[in-house]
Amino acid sequence: VCDTKIMPMSQTLAPSPQAASAAGAEPVCVHCPARMSALCAGVPDSELLVLETISSHVQLAPGETLILDGDPADHVYNVISGELMMTRLGSDSRRQILAFLPAGTFIGFTSENHYHFNVETLTACELCRFERDKLEPLFAAHPEMERRFRQMAARVIDAKHDLIFALGRRNATERIAAFLLHLRDLQRQDEDNADGRSWRIPMSRADLADYLGLTIETVSRVLSRLKAK
Repeated sequence: VCDTKIMPMSQTLAPSPQAASAAGAEPVCVHCPARMSALCAGVPDSELLVLETISSHVQLAPGETLILDGDPADHVYNVISGELMMTRLGSDSRRQILAFLPAGTFIGFTSENHYHFNVETLTACELCRFERDKLEPLFAAHPEMERRFRQMAARVIDAKHDLIFALGRRNATERIAAFLLHLRDLQRQDEDNADGRSWRIPMSRADLADYLGLTIETVSRVLSRLKAK
């Protein structure tokens, strides 16, 4: 586990989708790469303009911070492209990575009024930002949207269970191999990598160490051994 510093956030807001959707024009969201993500897929095309009116786009460079632990949880985000990670710092400033967040992930819903985690970018990212107090009423209007949100929340819980099992019962090689296979399966959903013979690892070895509870040296040694096989 290594020390880390939270970089200041410099979000670039692109023109709002509703500004781009002129009167009578097809909603921009129809062609969004995240259109079929867990949450947005629950909204029919005919209702997308409603979703657009409460959203804006955020563009971040690699290494920037989207969410800071302790900030008011006023917004939620849908990842259109790029990779992020969710982290938390201990009292000694050591970092624990809680999750890696690929395109299609929904970020920011919490049971309280403040975030209890940080979210940082691994690569250049584009996100759709929603005002939380305006998004929640849409669940009542669109039951399918609420159903998909519950499914998404259940997958998050399942992922946490998998991580706890990995940290408690698997050795270093098993932890890293399982994570790489999980990453491969995620990227197989990309048409450019459907065969799954190769895949990107956007996180650093230090990131892998902080996620899997290992040292950087152990991660490097295991990756080298796996590469040689």
